[in-house]
Order: sequence, then C-alpha cells, then structure tokens
Amino acid sequence: MSNVEKFTLRELESKIKEGEKYRLFRPFMYNGQTLFNIEKILTEKDMLRLDGKIFGPIEVVSAVEYNSDDKSRNVIIDECVRILKTDRLFHLDDVHHLKFEKRKECEKLFDGIINGNLHLADKITELYNFSKKLFEHSVRVTILSVIIDLGVQEKKKAHNGLRSEEILTGALLHDIAFLTFPESMVEKRRFEYNDSEKALYMTYPTVGKQIVTEMGSSIRSKSIDIVYQHQERLQGNGFPQKLKGNKIEELALIVGFADEFDLMVSKESIDHQKSFSEIMSRFSVYGRIMGQDIIDSFYTWFRYLR
Repeated sequence: MSNVEKFTLRELESKIKEGEKYRLFRPFMYNGQTLFNIEKILTEKDMLRLDGKIFGPIEVVSAVEYNSDDKSRNVIIDECVRILKTDRLFHLDDVHHLKFEKRKECEKLFDGIINGNLHLADKITELYNFSKKLFEHSVRVTILSVIIDLGVQEKKKAHNGLRSEEILTGALLHDIAFLTFPESMVEKRRFEYNDSEKALYMTYPTVGKQIVTEMGSSIRSKSIDIVYQHQERLQGNGFPQKLKGNKIEELALIVGFADEFDLMVSKESIDHQKSFSEIMSRFSVYGRIMGQDIIDSFYTWFRYLR
C-alpha cells in the first residue's frame, strides 16, 4: 500500500479528474452508516456524494486498477472464490452452507484487497505456485478468520472495513515463512516433523514477520502483528514470545484459532484421528485460550453448516 496522502475534497476531485486513482485510508461513516469502504476506488461521482458531508483533509492511499487480462492475479482471486464456494468446510451441501451474504462479503474483500495491493497479490501468487496445499490452507484460514471477525464486529455493532483488510491480509500471509522452508517439509503433515523440522517450524512466525515487514508500507502494522503473533495464546503458552492476555492482538488470536481448526479438520495436527463432532466439542472450551467473543462468533456462523 502506498503512503497516506491528505487532500481537501476539491484537491482530491481535481486529481481524480486527471485520472489518478485513490481509495480511502479509513472507511467513511455518515449518520452511523458506512458510506465508502476502503476497497473502493473513488470516482468523480463519489466526490459529489461526499460534498457537504466531509470537512478538513481527506486521508487516501494510491490505488491501482488492474486490467482484466492480468491472468495471474485473476487466477488467485478465482481460486480463493472457488474454495469459498465449494470447499466442504463452507459448503457441506445445498442446505448446509455459509450464509449467502457472508460469502458475498468475502468475495468482495478478496477481489478488492488482492486487486488493490500489488505486493500482496505477488506474494500470494508465489505461495500458490510453491504449494497448492499451503495455498488452500491459507485461503481456508482466511475465510474462517474473516467470517469470525465479521461476527465479532457485528456483536460490537461497528463494521470496520479497515479491520477486514488487516485480517484478510494477515491471514493470507500467516504461513508465508514456509516459502523459505524445504518443500518436502511443507508437504509433510506437521505432527510428522522430526526434531530438526520442529526446531525450524518454531521459527516460522519470526521469519514470516521479517518477510512481510520487508514488503514495506504495502502491509499494515496489524497484519504484520497477525503473522508474528497468531501462535500466541491468552494464557502465555504460545510462541514465539509467550505473550499473555491483551498483549496479543485480537486479530492474531482469530487467525490462530482458524489456523488450528483447519489443521485439525484437514488431518494435519496430532488430533487428526478425532471425529468432526469431537473436534467441534473440543473448540467449545477455547474461550479461555483464544477469547470468548471469538468462540461465540465461530459457533454462531458454523451452525449454518450443521
């Protein structure tokens, strides 16, 4: 993401007329409603809608509108949407599936955020080409995380598009350190790692933080926190920093929960032999480990898949 710039409404209108592309740095709220979210590329018509509603500097970031013939980017977005629509985690059958409006919101976020961040798109394309297994896991974790967080936001009665961008970006990149690991290790189930592989695995949040930090201002600080902290747990028994309580970013706890759940369901964890009902029962007591709001939101949306 580009650096934040500040313009008056008239200055911004003039730049848009000249063909420059911008989107808001923060969602714009008016009368308690989100008038413009952060993934929208602003138009001259949008400037008319803002006239009389906004005063003072407007914080924006540069946006890039990619052409439809950019095949690699479109492939990544299409693959994310395919997983959202067809993976059994979100679509058991025609009756038991993720609510349509939640699915459409996820689709919109994938399209807007991946198309709006060249560096993110390139890194996810690299992940896709490196390991389809790792890519699909990252996308499932992202969908789980976004849906859970939307539920947390609904409970707080405050929709926050910036927060959705932060969690989607951080979740997509949460395992990015595996790009630096041997492919044979990536394709192994994690409970099958030998001692040297386990030692390497314990470094992956730190390595991931280094990778996403080097992506510069294209990645927001909370997304970096997600990559670095998603293996932390409220009671201080996570890694790499053994953080406790509110020292852990809430979005990182959500991604950590989604990561652990998907690994268990996809038979990557030591508890892979458990039945689906046993797995669901186990996570019902995770409030003290991940936060009760997170667990409540998970069970609320997951009922649609029963």
